[in-house]
Amino acid sequence: MARKAKYRWAIAGKLYNAVEKAVIGTALRKSADSREHQNIKLIFDYVFFHILLILPEIFFTLYYQNTTQLLLYPFFLLMCLLCMAMLKKRVPTQTTGAVAALSTLSFSIMSSFLNNQDISLLYAIIWILSIFFCYLTTNLTTTLLLGSLLCGYLGLAAFIKSSHLVLFPSPAYTTENIYGAAPVLTALFILFIIRVLGRHYHNIMILEQRRTMQQQKQHSALIRQNLTKQFILVKGLSRSGKTRYLEGDLELLEACFTEIEKQCETAIGLLQHSNLEEGTNKKAPQ
Repeated sequence: MARKAKYRWAIAGKLYNAVEKAVIGTALRKSADSREHQNIKLIFDYVFFHILLILPEIFFTLYYQNTTQLLLYPFFLLMCLLCMAMLKKRVPTQTTGAVAALSTLSFSIMSSFLNNQDISLLYAIIWILSIFFCYLTTNLTTTLLLGSLLCGYLGLAAFIKSSHLVLFPSPAYTTENIYGAAPVLTALFILFIIRVLGRHYHNIMILEQRRTMQQQKQHSALIRQNLTKQFILVKGLSRSGKTRYLEGDLELLEACFTEIEKQCETAIGLLQHSNLEEGTNKKAPQ
């Protein structure tokens, strides 16, 4: 059983890597900006795993014979494929992220509206996730616009419910059906959040660690370069002092020794400063 499970995970991993390489492989190679690089991967993961989540959602929709809900999935799938095409064509990530966030938000809003204006936990998870994703990949203005759209719909739903209006009734969407699908779909969305957002922040941490190590290497190289210059000067001064000593020029000999002392103090200061910065960098991640 363990071998079969491992084999299945290996197949899933190969499928993910193949799709990632086909869609954003070129964009990742040509992206020099680290933030842009991480946003490309985040948008791809967000859209890719939303496509995978369509399958269990369609299963529950068919099981409860909710034909109204089925009409929305072709639209959502088309929008997801459009986002994949935008990533492949290297459309700016802010534009692609806005389209992806708007697609998931509008899909859940339409689904909620057609299913008796339901605003239960399942829809709330998607709405919050869409707004948060929009904030990560676009900007505050776009996020506020999407948030205003959501608040506008919630106000409309509240007005419809308080006025006891019946619009687009869906007999197949009942309270019992909601309770039946909620545990499974909520668990899937929790895994979705862990995989997509957790992986995103994990990549950011790795990137920051690499950047810190690169800065430490550059600083160490600069320290070595400065120390080398100091020792070359000390070596030259010592030779000059030896020559002055043999010539009996004690005044210049004393000046050489004074300069050697200054250069040694400078070298010691560089080493102490380097050790202090290394200690600070080691304490920072803790």
